[in-house]
Amino acid sequence: MANEITFGWRSGSTLTYGIYQPDGTIRTAAGTSLPEIGSTGYYVASDANIQTGDFVIVSTSTAVVGQGQYNPAGILSSDGLDTVSTTEPNGLASNFREMIVQLYRRFFGKTEFSTTQLKTYKADGATVSTTQTVSETSLLQTQGEAS
Repeated sequence: MANEITFGWRSGSTLTYGIYQPDGTIRTAAGTSLPEIGSTGYYVASDANIQTGDFVIVSTSTAVVGQGQYNPAGILSSDGLDTVSTTEPNGLASNFREMIVQLYRRFFGKTEFSTTQLKTYKADGATVSTTQTVSETSLLQTQGEAS
């Protein structure tokens, strides 16, 4: 998917752009056309090469008319979370993504609850993911921290 470069400038101009990595390495050569949409003064180009943090320099045939760093707004689409990895952690979760995966496995995956332990299993149903001690008195049931 190509990312967009948008620029506002005097209508009817012939604009070009170049994209440079933060270290100055050329990503898209200067002189690439930045076409105007109708006669709006709104110039748009799609460029699959541009990446967050790159610098864009916009020019006319005689001068640089604008420059800036490409930092697109982060917008989560309705299926944006579908691309987040669901790989199960080895042992206790160490980040938020892993915590969510372990929480899901605890309630929807295989678990074994004995009088002394609660075990959660990985998706294969055979590999133990976490173990928690369990104890009970006549008034209180205690579930220890996972390990």
